[in-house]
Amino acid sequence: MLDIKTIKLIIWDLDDTFWQGTLSEGGAYALEENIQFVKDATDAGIINSICSKNDPEPTFNYLQQLGILDYFVFSSINWENKGVRIQQMIDQMALRPQNVLFIDDNVHNLHEAKHILPDLQIAEPIAIKELIAQTTILEKKDFAHKRLKQYKVLETKSQEAKSFDSNEAFLYASNIRVDLHADCLNQIERLHDLILRSNQLNFTKKRISKEDLENLINDKGYKCGYVSVVDNYGDYGIVGFYAVCDNKLEHFVFSCRTMGQLIEQWVYAQLGFPQLEVVGEVRTQLNKHDCPKWINQSDATKSDGNSQKEITACKILLKGPCDLAHSQSYLRQVGHIDTEFTYVDNSGKIIEGYNHSVHILGLHEYSQSDKDTIIKDCQFVDAAMLEGKFFTGNYDVIFLSSLIETPYGIYQKKGTNIKVAFGGKNRPITNPSNWEDYITGKLYNGHNHFTAQYLKEFSLNYEFIGSTTPDSYLEFLRKALEWLPNKTTLCVILGTTYPHKDQTEWAEEHQNLNQVVISLAKNESRLRYIAIDDIIQGESDFMDDSLNHFTARVYFEIAQKMAAIIHECTGVSIRGYSKYILFFDSILHGGKTLFTRFISSDNWLYKALKPLYLKIARKKKTI
Repeated sequence: MLDIKTIKLIIWDLDDTFWQGTLSEGGAYALEENIQFVKDATDAGIINSICSKNDPEPTFNYLQQLGILDYFVFSSINWENKGVRIQQMIDQMALRPQNVLFIDDNVHNLHEAKHILPDLQIAEPIAIKELIAQTTILEKKDFAHKRLKQYKVLETKSQEAKSFDSNEAFLYASNIRVDLHADCLNQIERLHDLILRSNQLNFTKKRISKEDLENLINDKGYKCGYVSVVDNYGDYGIVGFYAVCDNKLEHFVFSCRTMGQLIEQWVYAQLGFPQLEVVGEVRTQLNKHDCPKWINQSDATKSDGNSQKEITACKILLKGPCDLAHSQSYLRQVGHIDTEFTYVDNSGKIIEGYNHSVHILGLHEYSQSDKDTIIKDCQFVDAAMLEGKFFTGNYDVIFLSSLIETPYGIYQKKGTNIKVAFGGKNRPITNPSNWEDYITGKLYNGHNHFTAQYLKEFSLNYEFIGSTTPDSYLEFLRKALEWLPNKTTLCVILGTTYPHKDQTEWAEEHQNLNQVVISLAKNESRLRYIAIDDIIQGESDFMDDSLNHFTARVYFEIAQKMAAIIHECTGVSIRGYSKYILFFDSILHGGKTLFTRFISSDNWLYKALKPLYLKIARKKKTI
């Protein structure tokens, strides 16, 4: 018999399971009790996902119509076999199969998944009624859907990590911040829940009562603390707890929500590698010598040739989308560098307009009332997007990407000077003929779940006014230099004009925008630029069909040029990867070189070279 208390994730089949009938045959209709069950389970902290044999677009459309789409994460909707797909979903979500329930009306699908994952819980739709009954007695304490939002962040991270050449490069670019706290009594409910519920990263597995935990925290013989984590994608809250006595860990437990970031290894290093008797199976093997350097990068301030005074006296800001995020991963020592990259808000939306010129100007020009208006009107904006330290951070050098300027559309609130940027300029969201594609996601929508009613209301209040022009960008640069501190050098990353994949229109627009930057820089000593055209050698330097996505070599050389400008402007030497890292990146991570014709991930040479690659990646080498 199923026990809802053991379930952390429910994976749903759709046809004749979540709804009645077959969607592809036009006969599907909703089962309200299932929709309510998903909502109630989410309130109780249970996550829901989908593994269905269907076409993605009509499926997502129907789920959107039912008002239930936002309750699912890591959904897999295609026509491939379900067993392997479910295994991949569970791995991506860092869960154990025994805490996952798969519901399907097709017994073959159930047993196929069970064969691959013997510990997986399976059930036919007849079991849903009993699960609903059990859910009514569960404690509903996650009405803010924090767990769901955390998995949406994880889903976005999983997708974005694929664009990096290595997992380590992605971890560096994620800007992971970890804090250790001593006020454990103030968080005893969360810490007790962590001790009871965590398994995969619970190294000591000592389940104790809340009263015993309180006594332990009050015992002066123990050093207790909890761990919180935040990165570019979100705030993960409290993810770990430790208790040390006589240099031995009595409790060492972490949530799986940050699995893969090696938070537990970093904390272990901060505690001085105390004795630890690992009980049972855990997903991470700790050692007594490593301290992950991608964590708390801003604390890594002591290094060869740079004094603490030099590091703290030099302040750098990187502001832009993926070009700067990727390039930052090649600046290994970044103790004095702040970042404002594209990010994911708490609802799972991708906030890309954050670094557009109209929003940067808004940091200086908009009143709080203006910002409140934008937040109320614009679904694709959150409050954090309208904040930033561009003008107030007192930086020595600001690196600003211009790649977002030419493709994005700009909208102005009628009768005001308020402007916002969103989406492709060639398909304005104020044009009713584009609404269906934005609603269904056929046009990129940044994970915003638009409705026809919302788009209609937005169109009544805002008008499309085009995109960034050379003249408007020139005006932006002049205002920015006027409002920035006199000591600040502004360096713009210029888009390439190489007509990759026949994208002649975008290449020409980059060229027109670049020209005004280059011309202004001749007369403004505080304005610099890095031209990607000086780095691109040919088609092989592009990662995909986009004019703005490049190989590791391009990002590496952007980082080199950034380091040179920082040194020229401040005298501080930034340290980064050795150039040899690119050789191994090209072999081990799909680079477009001769080696990739012969070496695959299961090849003996891959396995032999990977430890050497990781060793080189960990060392600090001067760029």
